[in-house]
Amino acid sequence: MEHDPSPRASALLSSLAAVALAALLPSAAQAAGFALEEGSARGNVNPASLMSGAGATEPGALYFNPAAITALPGTQVEFGVSCIRPEAEVLAVNPYTGERLVGKAHRKVWTLPSAYVTHQLNDSLWFGFGAFTRYGLGANFPRTWAGRYGNYKAEILSMDFAPQLAWKVNDRLSLAVGLSIRYFDIELAQRLDAAGMTGLRNYNDPSPSPFDVDQDLHGDDVHPALDLGLQWKITDDLTFGAAYHSRIQFKVRGDATWRKPPAVAAMAPGAFNDTPFTARNWNPDKFMAGLTWQATERLALSGGLTFTTWHLYDDLLIKLEDEMLPGRSELASQKKWHDAWRASVGADYALDEHWTARAGYTWDQSPINGAYADYLVPGDNRSIFALGLGWSGEDWAFECSYFYEYVEDYRVHARVRNGVYSGKYQNADGHCVAFSATRRF
Repeated sequence: MEHDPSPRASALLSSLAAVALAALLPSAAQAAGFALEEGSARGNVNPASLMSGAGATEPGALYFNPAAITALPGTQVEFGVSCIRPEAEVLAVNPYTGERLVGKAHRKVWTLPSAYVTHQLNDSLWFGFGAFTRYGLGANFPRTWAGRYGNYKAEILSMDFAPQLAWKVNDRLSLAVGLSIRYFDIELAQRLDAAGMTGLRNYNDPSPSPFDVDQDLHGDDVHPALDLGLQWKITDDLTFGAAYHSRIQFKVRGDATWRKPPAVAAMAPGAFNDTPFTARNWNPDKFMAGLTWQATERLALSGGLTFTTWHLYDDLLIKLEDEMLPGRSELASQKKWHDAWRASVGADYALDEHWTARAGYTWDQSPINGAYADYLVPGDNRSIFALGLGWSGEDWAFECSYFYEYVEDYRVHARVRNGVYSGKYQNADGHCVAFSATRRF
């Protein structure tokens, strides 16, 4: 005899299907390095509170610390989106004429969707599943801008599918382990100075040229990462949480394509012909820790740190299956990034039994090595000022937030052979609006 599934089981299966559907949406943005920290509307304001998992948490805590989901009874589903609008401007100097050059990235709103499901299996075990992104990048300039020989398009799109299992050891301690199965897609586009290569003019002169060749590299890969979490209630008012999200080495496979002007195609038919490529790319380790103090019945104060091992991004080496030019089947550029810290502080204040106001500040350190800076990643260290408001009832909870991101200027040192000119990134900032909704079953 067949039995109808329980309402809770049906809700869980429906939620998992919805999560998978939401994960198909595109995601990209600019961040310190190419990391993204926008895991939820609430986490955009006060990430340390979700790292520790203190007090009334949410399914989006899984993004920061999966051990924190042991505070969530029954089955809960959260959907959210962060919409980010960054801006940046590049100043450069033509190395041959001394002319001052100004370039501005295309204005665009990037959307970062997220979806989470948590399900209490029994008194000590919880299952969680998330679909979100930890890495992304969008740096798009006009194809004819002065820095086109460095790049005019750099996009990283990624999506994590993350099953997690959390164990409530006792009333004070929770542990978690899980996987993040990450899809990683990267596209890099630049122009090549064919006239300069043949000596018809100064090499990589940013002045306009009718003989530019468009180069586009587009590839992807899928690989899992390990997630670990810990939550420790030190006292009734003090909660500590920590998490580890492991590194991934991707072997990106894709296609290198070139678009040649008729004159270049006629003079060099054997050059710049489309071919497959492979490239190695690292997503670094992330170590997160947060501490929350319930200062009063209404006020909770939090602080958190994130350490990212960006030193793994030492260079970018692309191996072509066929030669693009005689004797040249590799494209390489040095990065030599350094490890970076992210520090945040925040406060949650309960206005009444339903409404909570939130505020936070985050300092985000850039991993870029100034000696090898280019036009792929805009900006330097960042300061983020955020405000949020949450409403929570018996069956539903909603969060909305806003942050303003100020990015410090940084110098760019000339490397003309790489299409990079003396100058600086300046006037870089960003605005982000986020919203999430949680349903409790």
